[in-house]
Amino acid sequence: MNINHNLLPINLEKNRILGPKAYIAMWWGDAIMVGSFMLGSSMIPPFGELNLYQAFTALILANILAALLFSLNGRVGWKHGIPMVIQLRSSFGPIGAKFPSLLRAVPALFWYGVQSWLGAQAIDQIFLNLTGFSNVWLWFFAFQLLQIYLSAKGIKSIKWVEIFGAIIIMLGVMYLIFLFLSTFGLQVEETASIDGTWGIPFWLGMTVLLGQFSALFINVSDYTRYFPRKSTNKTFVGAHVIGIVPPMILLPFVGILGAAAVGMWNPVDIMSEYISNIFASILVLFVIALAQVTTNLVANITPTVFVAMDIFKLSWAKSCVIIGILSIFTCPWWIMNAAYFTSFITIVSAFLGPIFAVMIADYYVIHKGDYNVSRLYEADLFAAFKGWNPAALIAILIGTLCSFINMDLSWFMGIIPAGVIYIALMKLWIKNHEAYVYEGMGQHQKVVAYLKKKEQA
Repeated sequence: MNINHNLLPINLEKNRILGPKAYIAMWWGDAIMVGSFMLGSSMIPPFGELNLYQAFTALILANILAALLFSLNGRVGWKHGIPMVIQLRSSFGPIGAKFPSLLRAVPALFWYGVQSWLGAQAIDQIFLNLTGFSNVWLWFFAFQLLQIYLSAKGIKSIKWVEIFGAIIIMLGVMYLIFLFLSTFGLQVEETASIDGTWGIPFWLGMTVLLGQFSALFINVSDYTRYFPRKSTNKTFVGAHVIGIVPPMILLPFVGILGAAAVGMWNPVDIMSEYISNIFASILVLFVIALAQVTTNLVANITPTVFVAMDIFKLSWAKSCVIIGILSIFTCPWWIMNAAYFTSFITIVSAFLGPIFAVMIADYYVIHKGDYNVSRLYEADLFAAFKGWNPAALIAILIGTLCSFINMDLSWFMGIIPAGVIYIALMKLWIKNHEAYVYEGMGQHQKVVAYLKKKEQA
């Protein structure tokens, strides 16, 4: 099979360039998403039913669980050095893997455009405040050119942008929290004194907080493959906890403060209406603009580039250029305010929980935590099923139907059914299929037994 060298396993330690500190910085840069402000505000009045302490507890628990789930699926990339598009071949087959890959890549492409437009708006507002000049289209295309250039330079370029961006962004967010507390301290105290609830709204809040990572849970191996193999398991899990929990508490906390103080979640709107400090406004706008770059480079560009390289056999640089151009044609200035865009993202998200369940079940239950990596790169994988694993497709179809029972809980609703069905089908049907055993994808003892049987025949 013709494979781009960027998709090959990263085995040499010198090429695993995201050490624990750089890896943590990458997540800090990626986790600064504007939507996180809204998620925080959705938990407390006037948008939700929790008090300040309950909302903060939900943030801590949900993000610790998210870090553990990242570690769980990310172990494949860390151990074997393979990206998501190769990892998916074990459970879906080389042809079937293209389906979940596209389900991860297409929304990322749209978010790439949306976040670029948000960054351009922030830059435009900065120049309007400083010079009176405004042209959001100019900044949008400049924003795209900058991101295409940075991403096309490769993972080393992304690494240093994330490290630099994480430091600036985290300092900016802490300043924003200080600014809100010093300005709206009394209003925030009132939210802490309400009764709130530890019932269903609390658990719904946790599921929403976890759901924001639904796409990243699937392609986490795209990042962990650069994490040093010599690191201990404690370091690996700890890097996810430190990388995920602090920023994903601070960002929603900003939204919580805004909602508690003035009933608004967007810090840009709060700055423009309630805080007249021009320096503070420019600083916050710059942090928000920078956050769009760091998030795009990790969450939206990287997985989409890997998918483009796998399906269309493009180089890394060409993929970055093409995807950057395509993101313009998603018309973010239009779709970000269109109701059907939210519906589209919700529908796609319903597939992501089942896909995650199939990936976890395949690695830990079916393959006992160890892949035959060389087979994943061979074209005749699942040849008996023409490159598709029917067990995976059936599992995600049923899991997705379960997800549609409650769209607010869609990511969770499909996980258990998809995982159980996949394991059952693999153990009772696929793993007993002679072609599957012969391919070496089943248990080792079954492969040996099958080969002896063929020799005796």
